[in-house]
Amino acid sequence: MALTFLLFVTLASVSWSLWIRRLTWHCRWEVAATLNIALQGFAVALMSPLAANTVGVALHKLTGEWNLQNYIGHDCYIVAASAIVYNAVGRVADDHALQASFKQYVERPATLCIPLLLATFTLSRGSKTYTRDFFALPTDFWLSVYWVLLCGTLAYLLVFGSRALLVLRKDPRSSTIATFYLAASASGVLACAVRIITALVPVFQGSLTTALVWFFACSCGAGFALTSAHSWQQKVRWFQKPSVRS
Repeated sequence: MALTFLLFVTLASVSWSLWIRRLTWHCRWEVAATLNIALQGFAVALMSPLAANTVGVALHKLTGEWNLQNYIGHDCYIVAASAIVYNAVGRVADDHALQASFKQYVERPATLCIPLLLATFTLSRGSKTYTRDFFALPTDFWLSVYWVLLCGTLAYLLVFGSRALLVLRKDPRSSTIATFYLAASASGVLACAVRIITALVPVFQGSLTTALVWFFACSCGAGFALTSAHSWQQKVRWFQKPSVRS
């Protein structure tokens, strides 16, 4: 019941944010933030028990691999985290510096991580055992490697993006939004930290740590969604001020 509530709140926040930001898909400096929200929502939906019973079963019939929807969702998380970095760094760097920094420190590690995740996922019990909650599946060696690779990469990307957010936080005009983005990033890093610890120390695997991972992951998704929606609403109000005065 608690997980259902978390998923509902997260997906509702994502849906509302995407509706508020529906015009930003064609805005160069806003599309990355919107893409991040959409991908996080898609990832959460794919990792849900409902997806395991529907999409997961369908994919198993096609490929013979269980829980493939979780792997796809985790790939979405990597792209979403990369979009967060692009959005944050783009606020503090010029085009040339942004492209160079993004390619070296974000695009390359993220691109390398995805095929490595597929290899370790295929070798692990995660691809051979049906489960409604992939976070709760006990790990073997390869599944532990999978979690360390995934969560290590995600934590790295979130921390990398947070460096730019700390710079933005010094600007009074961006301070509040940057602070909320930092809080959402911190939730994502905490989710990764808990999952890495439980992967490396199996004795900590259980319902409590699984619930913590879900809580921090959903807090991250909902936090980014609500903050991005509020940020866009502020910008729209600012642009409307001249017309209101006239």
